[in-house]
Amino acid sequence: MTDAQSVWHLDGGRALTLAGSAEARRLAVCRGRIWLTLSGTPDEPAEDKWLQAGETVALSAGQTAVLEGWPAADFELLVPPTSASAGRASLGRRIFGL
Repeated sequence: MTDAQSVWHLDGGRALTLAGSAEARRLAVCRGRIWLTLSGTPDEPAEDKWLQAGETVALSAGQTAVLEGWPAADFELLVPPTSASAGRASLGRRIFGL
């Protein structure tokens, strides 16, 4: 995937680990089917899920996800608009001293 792309492709038989992030995200399946394992917390065990095209799952801040296409899949990793706005404001403060 390049920086300009918003949809990721996952070949069948290949696993991809999405490291935890400082902010919440949403994984949306565009095409195919994904087998997803979400990391657990002290209060919640790790969880496996199947996601079909059109389905989404929320990833909490710090949550790791391992996904595999069955047989292949396309997906997007989305950041809520409030998080994106906050990031831009922070960037403006660092660059322009705002």
